[in-house]
Amino acid sequence: MTDQHPSAIGFRVTVGGTTFEQVNPSGLRSVMIEDHVDMASLCTVIVGRSETDPALSFKIGDAVEAYLMMSDEPLFKGELVSIDHSFQVQGTSTMTLRAIDNVHRLGRGRKTRFWNDMTDADIAKEVGGESGLSVEADPTEETHPYVMQRNESNIAFLKRIAARNNFQVRVEKDSLLFKKASFGGQAIPLKMGEDLVSLNCSFNSSNQVQKVIVQGWSPKDKKEIVGQSSIGEVTKIGGGSLGGEEAGVFGDSVAYITDIPVTSQEMADKVAKAEMERLARQYCRGKCVVRGNSSIRAGTSIEVSGFSEGLNGAYYVIASRHLINAKTGYSTEVNFCSNTHGA
Repeated sequence: MTDQHPSAIGFRVTVGGTTFEQVNPSGLRSVMIEDHVDMASLCTVIVGRSETDPALSFKIGDAVEAYLMMSDEPLFKGELVSIDHSFQVQGTSTMTLRAIDNVHRLGRGRKTRFWNDMTDADIAKEVGGESGLSVEADPTEETHPYVMQRNESNIAFLKRIAARNNFQVRVEKDSLLFKKASFGGQAIPLKMGEDLVSLNCSFNSSNQVQKVIVQGWSPKDKKEIVGQSSIGEVTKIGGGSLGGEEAGVFGDSVAYITDIPVTSQEMADKVAKAEMERLARQYCRGKCVVRGNSSIRAGTSIEVSGFSEGLNGAYYVIASRHLINAKTGYSTEVNFCSNTHGA
């Protein structure tokens, strides 16, 4: 393209057996790939079309893969779920394709059922396998006498039992992952004015607590079960002080959980720890724009620099949005969080 942006890079998308590239104005116009630690990944493809072009052979349910030309590793893999047509006498006629990764299969329909004497990991393997997905699950030690899926989709159910184990549910390379949340690993460096184009972030102490207490009842032993977790048990994402520690200036605050059934002391403590970690991650939320970087994905970490004390450091990527367009170039939008303040 003669009007190609300097930062534009080669990209292609395969839908069924058809491959689209940005080789001319009537070809592939743009690709947007979004992923999130708590939601399905989405790919939106806009292709130049006209009313006289021959019909395309692909259909709903076809496999969709998106690539950067420099890589044989797909940036996205999923299934086609919608096709939108827009025809204009004056202007640009386009076709918009939307695909979602295979986790969308788990969101179709609702079920009510129960399991007896099974671990959450074994339940996750069974539920994921029903949708034709291979499942990679970290082991969970607790064997539950009774677990109920309460008129909810499979994905909502899996996320619920994942949350009480401090796990995450997502699809990666054709596999459903039911794994312990990880906030470490090698962080991707970003410096303001270089790779980092803009950054906005907020530190808010409103929802920060110093302790979480879980209260339940053991029908077997006929006694109360109390689990708890304190701010000192939180795993730091970055350096500096935890938000819950800074919020202590307003006095101690405790969050109580009474609506999650717990059947053992170990389970009560685990639920309390998971909720303590979740609340701590609400402390810092932000968004930044980066020069296109395919390594930044939901679940990774970034390390920002170039700021005054208090902003430099590591952040956990909640969601990423990769925008690839021959006219405007390649950029990556990042939503992130942290439980700390200060490098």
